[in-house]
Amino acid sequence: MITLENVGKSFGARVLLRDVTVTLGPGDRFGIVGPNGAGKSTLLSLLLGHDHPDAGSIRKTRGLTIGHLPQEVMTEPRQTALAAALRPSGRLAEVQEELDTLPDALATAATSGERERLAARLADAHTAYAEIGGHDREARARRVLAGLGFRPGEEERPLATFSGGYAMRAELARLLVDVPDVLLLDEPTNHLDLESVLWLQGILASTPATLVVISHDRAFLNATVRSILEIDRTTLTRYAGNYDDYVREREERRATREAAARAQERRIRQTERFIERFRAKNTKATQVQSRIKALAKEERIVLEREGPRVRIRFPQPERTSEIALALEGVRYAYGKKVVYDGFDFFLRRGERTVLVGPNGAGKSTLLKLLGGVLEPASGTRRPGLRATIGYYGQHRHELLDLGKTVLENAWSAAPDESETFVRTLLGSFLFVGDDVQKSASVLSGGEKSRLALAKILLDPPSVLLLDEPTTHLDIPSLDALIQALREYEGALCFVSHDAHFIREVAQRVVRIESGAVTEYPGDWSYYLWKRGRETAAAVDASELEAATDEMSRSGRGRREERRRAAEARQDLAARTRPLRQELAVVEREVADLEREKAELESRLASPDSYADPAFDAGAEQQRHVALSRRLSERMDRWIELQTLLEGAEGSGASE
Repeated sequence: MITLENVGKSFGARVLLRDVTVTLGPGDRFGIVGPNGAGKSTLLSLLLGHDHPDAGSIRKTRGLTIGHLPQEVMTEPRQTALAAALRPSGRLAEVQEELDTLPDALATAATSGERERLAARLADAHTAYAEIGGHDREARARRVLAGLGFRPGEEERPLATFSGGYAMRAELARLLVDVPDVLLLDEPTNHLDLESVLWLQGILASTPATLVVISHDRAFLNATVRSILEIDRTTLTRYAGNYDDYVREREERRATREAAARAQERRIRQTERFIERFRAKNTKATQVQSRIKALAKEERIVLEREGPRVRIRFPQPERTSEIALALEGVRYAYGKKVVYDGFDFFLRRGERTVLVGPNGAGKSTLLKLLGGVLEPASGTRRPGLRATIGYYGQHRHELLDLGKTVLENAWSAAPDESETFVRTLLGSFLFVGDDVQKSASVLSGGEKSRLALAKILLDPPSVLLLDEPTTHLDIPSLDALIQALREYEGALCFVSHDAHFIREVAQRVVRIESGAVTEYPGDWSYYLWKRGRETAAAVDASELEAATDEMSRSGRGRREERRRAAEARQDLAARTRPLRQELAVVEREVADLEREKAELESRLASPDSYADPAFDAGAEQQRHVALSRRLSERMDRWIELQTLLEGAEGSGASE
């Protein structure tokens, strides 16, 4: 479909890609990873044809349709979300144009031969329109928009009435309504909530299109791709498997190369010692010369140094009272829409809480109420003793003065600190040398995110409120942030669409939906297990209620209605049975793996184990790593199955 052969691309003196060769075939699913600025978006631009290579060639199959979701989308603000999702492209746009113009041409045709030719073209256009799904596009568009977080009726609103993230969702919906041959997605999860991300994973997992996606969300990559393309230091390397497979294989390749380099170094030292020892002996002259020539010809193994990594460490805040921050009896509304009424919420010292729930449920509103960004109509916000609040919102520019430099922005958060201290902290966020003199206005999204985090760390709070902190962070930066937050001793409350980030950080899950708040006093795995149990119970209760209602009815019409309803339920049960069966198997596997992991951790933590001569600590540690990896894989599959099952049940209910 698309082949890049020995492609190179530079911007001025900066080389981004060199000798890149890769083929995208039908049904391939690639994830592109690499440091910020490595050239990931440039590669997408080359695939699209928006940029041209400086060297090499790019070949595409004739008639290939390509859909592209960029990081920033330009839309017509007066256009509704539905109209944006229905905007045709590719072959559909061509057919639509024929359907619009051919009737007029047919009406004004001068000869019978011309009329017959135009009538045949119009008939072919109608056939093509039906074959590519033109007649049910609106129904598909409404379903897709709902899956991406648009509530009923919102699809008819102009895009100007939504935030910029919703314009991105409408553009993504357009690509999903009319699936092109190739889908190129640049950070598609950045403007989605968690539930929309899970829905999108299910859709992309089953799309027939060739998929190329740039993402820093490893759970999303694990669920959607089968190969990883790593761009690093101008080189593109392909790895088979999802993101976790890529990490393992990359480490194995590096270990193999390091071992080969050590072996080569030993061999070279031995050869050099032989040459030095016998150089002056005539009897060894031939052997010495042979080794000298061999050394000159041998290609040395050069180990690439690891690139810079963000090193984040939160200074530990002052200890607060047990309740670090509380909302009591709070009421808040947007116009006539009441979000919270008589609402109580507490953050405890040292607790890491994630807020989850459908889009528009009030997660970001709650963070802003906690942070004092919004004032409630009634009720009180009560910080704990010695509590200081740090709020990190979705809009990074609101935390920065874009007219100031990186250094000035950071220093303004801690004016009493020395310039050396501020520069040192900025260096840990990869702002080194002259980078600190850059204007904040020219920073990329990832750089702004890192600078905003640096400002918070320079004045560390005892209560930290984070709204989508992982947006625009690359994976190494995300790993460093995870480690820092796990060590942070203050109260943490956050919203995130990154399932891996939630799994690694959260200790408590709070679900917000339809004005109701449900607390799950456990981590992400516990929440998923508990939600699965609750969903099953809700289905059983609704079926019992329906059956009771049916029994109270009488008459032939009611019996016919019951018969049809029963057939619909049987059909739905038959269609979803494989999903339910696999879900039950996966749930048992998760329970067994969690139990086995807990037992192993208990043995590893016990001093008695190490006193036993038969105890192999290294082997047990390797087994622990394997168990953790398998448990993560099974949990990701559980999420995928839940998403597919909910989608099937939702479509069944609407039929």
